[in-house]
Amino acid sequence: MSPPQATTTTEGAGSLSRRQTAFMVAALVASVISFQLNATMLAPAIRDINTELGPGAYAQMSTYFYLSGAIANVVFIRWSDYIGRKRVLLGIMVVLCIGTLLCVLSTSLPVVVVGRILQGGCNVTFGLAFLILRERLSGQAFGLCCGVIASVNGGVAGVDALLGGVMVDLWGYRSIFVLILVVGVAAIAFGLKAVPADDPGRAASGRMDWVGAALIASTVAGINLFLAQGGRSGWVSPVALGFVTAAIVALVALVVVEKRITHPLVDIDQMRSRYAWPVIVVIVLCLASFTMAIAYIIPSLAEEDDIGFGTSAEMTALLFLTPAAVAQLISAPLVGRLAMRIGFVTVLRAGLMAAVPITALLAIFAFERNVVIALVPLLGLAFGGVAGTAIAVLGVMQSPKDEPGSLPGLSNAAFGVGSSLGFAWAGPIVGQGTVSGFHSALWVSVAIGVVALGVSFILKPRPAEELAPLVNASPPGPQEPTPSRL
Repeated sequence: MSPPQATTTTEGAGSLSRRQTAFMVAALVASVISFQLNATMLAPAIRDINTELGPGAYAQMSTYFYLSGAIANVVFIRWSDYIGRKRVLLGIMVVLCIGTLLCVLSTSLPVVVVGRILQGGCNVTFGLAFLILRERLSGQAFGLCCGVIASVNGGVAGVDALLGGVMVDLWGYRSIFVLILVVGVAAIAFGLKAVPADDPGRAASGRMDWVGAALIASTVAGINLFLAQGGRSGWVSPVALGFVTAAIVALVALVVVEKRITHPLVDIDQMRSRYAWPVIVVIVLCLASFTMAIAYIIPSLAEEDDIGFGTSAEMTALLFLTPAAVAQLISAPLVGRLAMRIGFVTVLRAGLMAAVPITALLAIFAFERNVVIALVPLLGLAFGGVAGTAIAVLGVMQSPKDEPGSLPGLSNAAFGVGSSLGFAWAGPIVGQGTVSGFHSALWVSVAIGVVALGVSFILKPRPAEELAPLVNASPPGPQEPTPSRL
């Protein structure tokens, strides 16, 4: 039986007026920006952070930042099924502000790392935003608004990276955290006013599976810490082996526990299907490949004084970060609308098929400054605008209707795992500061991207009848088409 129709003043927006929809989307964008500034605005500050806090400080901070986001996603997005999206969204934003204060005030790397861990939890804003949109909008309105949210994923129109470069050159990297704190406080106030109150009728039955949450958090943490430690001290070092062993034990225990309870955090049978696990694998591989190329390898090459381009933080942002973010900002909303017609999986494959050869060209012409400048926005369009929009939304689009928060939590956690994996392999190679090192790093990105493309053809779009229903929304627009058998 289809959900009841509601009168609306804008396409696909259930009981919300056009004005209410616009304010809701703006509030969600503000919360997402609070996270994204943490993820992208510090890129021009790599040299400044490593100089003040010690060699490798930026990579270490980033590792724990994304680790925190991975754990928060698998726990808090699923928890929002039980206590409400808005409550979790506002709570995590408060934690963000506390962590940002620590980063502003501290000059000690361990304290800054704690602050980054607290900040990393706001990674859940992406998953929560897409779930809220899915529950309030439908059809082309949903696709367009998802594209708007996804466009922030590569940076705030590139202005954040450019502004970050200027701020680092003038006042140092802590000034960036001051700005993040201001945006975070504003996002909390905006969210209180503009995000609709949670509907009690949407709450999941049963209770939150905290045992499963602890086990999956241990699994994700063990994997991330193994990647981080292995990259620094060796993959067979006692500490690294201890982390991966703990992750394996936790994973085995998770499978045993989840099969025995009524309301598991993770439905193991669902995760084994082609609807679910390829989503997670593709996201991990994309973050470990294309994101590393755009946000870490190329900026590091640009700022390298001896063999690189020797650009300042401001010029690095202007020439090598902003163009990719602008390309994503412009294209993502249009790609979101298109994906509602032809399918998000189809869009994903198209974006990856374009991103792989572009990254290969970057590897070939890595030290040709003008060629790199020309290729960066193309990669921003192919990966960020096209494939990036798809992977941002697929966790929601592929979720089973009875557990809408399960797959988004895991898929968003995959962003953190992929980033940690990326820094684990790219950090030591880029840290060599050699011509062969930068070439090798970009070719590794290409190789991982090829694997991601292959896995995308295993992914099977979930049929419309198995998707989470749109409560209080008008009839949905075209759903993901079912592909022919591979």
